[in-house]
Order: sequence, then C-alpha cells, then structure tokens
Amino acid sequence: MGSRHYPVRVTRNAFGIRAQDLRTLARGTWWARRWIAALEAMRLGARFGRGRQYAVSGQVTDLVAEGAHVSASVVGSRPDPYRVTLDFTAAEGPARERIAEAIRAQPMTLGRLLAGDLPIEVGELFRAEGIPLFPQAEPRGKTPEGKMVWDVVMRCSCPDWSRPCKHMAAVLLLLGEEVARRPATLLALRGVDVEAFVPPDEPDAPETYAVPETDSAHVSGGAMLMRRLGAVPYWRGTARCVETLEKMQIRAGTVAREGASGNSIDLRV
Repeated sequence: MGSRHYPVRVTRNAFGIRAQDLRTLARGTWWARRWIAALEAMRLGARFGRGRQYAVSGQVTDLVAEGAHVSASVVGSRPDPYRVTLDFTAAEGPARERIAEAIRAQPMTLGRLLAGDLPIEVGELFRAEGIPLFPQAEPRGKTPEGKMVWDVVMRCSCPDWSRPCKHMAAVLLLLGEEVARRPATLLALRGVDVEAFVPPDEPDAPETYAVPETDSAHVSGGAMLMRRLGAVPYWRGTARCVETLEKMQIRAGTVAREGASGNSIDLRV
C-alpha cells in the first residue's frame, strides 16, 4: 500500500501572531537551542512541521502568558478557533522564595537577566528545588492512583489525541521566540518574576527636551539599536517589525523638526 501525502490545511485569513525567526532559534543563544531541543525531544514528528507552519502563517490569533499559565486561540481547519492551554510546573511557597532570594543576592545575575541574558547557574537554582527550567518530554512521576504527572499539562480543544498536537506546537514555538528574546520568560513560566525584584521608579518632575539639530545620526543610531534588539515577538502583520519601526522613526523625526522650526506640519503619509 503506497503512502499518501496529506497537505496542511491552513486558513489564510487568520491575521494572527506571525513567527519571525523560527529558522534561527536552533542557531541562536544556548537557551533558545535548549528550548527547541526540548520540543524535539517530545517526538512531535510531522506535527512539529505543521505547528511551525501554523506559527509562521499567523494561525495563533491570541496568546496570553500569566505566570505559569499560558492560553491561546489557534485557527485550524474548522470555523471556530481551538483553545490551547499550557500549565507549567512552577516553584511555589518556600521553594520560590529560596530561588528569588538567591537571585536577589547576586546583583550580577539579576542584572544579566534584566538585560536579556541567562546565566547557566539560574537553571541550577531551579534544579536544586526539583523544578526544571525547560519543558520536559518525560513524565515527572506518577500519582498514588498511577496517573502520569507531566512537567507541562497541555490541553487543546481539537479532536487530535496527541499531546502536544500541532496547535500546541505552534504556541510552544511562539513562546520559544519570546524566550529567545527575553529569557526571563522562562523564570516567569516557573513562577519567578524577576522584574518584580526591581522597585518601581519614583515619578519625576516633567521635563522638556529640545529637538536636536543633527537628526541623521540619531535616526541611524536608533535603527542600529532596533536591529540589535532583533525580532519583536507576537508581531502581527506580514512586514517585519524592525523595518516598520524604522520608517516610523524617520517620519516622526521629520515631523518633529518641522514643528520645532515653526513650519506647518503635514501629518499625511
């Protein structure tokens, strides 16, 4: 009996969140590579490729991460989107406090996390409390009733019994882009919000700023900064975010100079 090829049925009018740099994740930072390796260890097979196409095509129309809970809507082959939820095993109670205290006690570690870096020793802090930093493919154990206990509890309203299904894979891949850009997301998924360690700034008195005379250097410098920041996760649209922001920055600089010089401002494109 010959094999048959079933094409991926993807709705083309979803206009959801489009992945931007999935091809570079496996060649990026060490934590991005570990995230992709963790997904590959789940033995997704063809579902990995289908989930990738869903993520690139904007089939994920809604994605919200609140601590260890992630919820998303994914447009599939049916009219109504499927609902996907991911619940990560999180540090709680004394375990979370010990991890938080260890991070606060090391200003360099906290600073690197806030700057978009992930020191290897952070994973060791979680491992010491029995909490993995990256998703685990194998079950953590069994309940007294004999049920498997998984590191990430995944649910999808689709009829596919596989876990993770292609809809979950699309959500996990989009999370991977966010993790690559902001590794502190990994800690948030495990119940530790490092941004809460920084006290809020006191409100300052309003300040006024003069429009700089030399604009070209500021525009090119801003463009270089945006390119160093890389892809912006959860960007909606077919055009890349960095190029769009560059055009907006150049346009804003032109309008600001016209206004500062007393000329009439034309806000039309």
